[in-house]
Amino acid sequence: MDTGREEHGARAERTGLVLCGGRSRRMGRDKALIELDGRRLLEHALAALEPVCGALLLACGATPRYGELGIPLVLDGEADRGPLSGLCAGLEAARTEWVIAVGCDMPELSPQVLEELVRHAQEHAWDVTMLGTEKGSEPLCAVYRRTCLPAVRAALAGGATRLTAFHDGPLAPSGEARPRVAVLPSEKFPPALRASARHAARNLNTPSDLEALGAERSARAS
Repeated sequence: MDTGREEHGARAERTGLVLCGGRSRRMGRDKALIELDGRRLLEHALAALEPVCGALLLACGATPRYGELGIPLVLDGEADRGPLSGLCAGLEAARTEWVIAVGCDMPELSPQVLEELVRHAQEHAWDVTMLGTEKGSEPLCAVYRRTCLPAVRAALAGGATRLTAFHDGPLAPSGEARPRVAVLPSEKFPPALRASARHAARNLNTPSDLEALGAERSARAS
């Protein structure tokens, strides 16, 4: 059995989408460009996605940013429409059925956790599969099937901005059913991945968040 070919085929069915169009108000500077362990946070996100995805996209807001990375950019249709607009742009641009969407400020993400999340999504054909942690479900560490695009568009048309607004929002004009949404809790991951899954969705919103994670990583290395 050619496992390398199988893995390549699986990757080709998935697009990785990094949502990096926010204004980073609480951080006080562009989170995506902050360095941690010698890499920018945006690069940490891309490194987690690359081993499990055949294509990568950056949802960078309404204006182009980060073009120097050489990753295709997708732009919001309108400015200041929140992360739901970035997800919509990514789903519209993707050429695969499955899109793995993550935030640009989650340096604890691992390819293994994302692989398990997408495996669960594909096995059960969920439209949305979010990672679940003790803080709740995380729509910025989730697998989206392109079948949910009509519901995303309908929610945007209704003025929504939240990533979860389309889960039970207005139906698309064509009358598609509401998306089937699932949460995969970290405790349901294989034992070897549970610790990684618990920390995968940790995001950095403030300077104190960044300082705390830096201290923790230094302690681990010592």
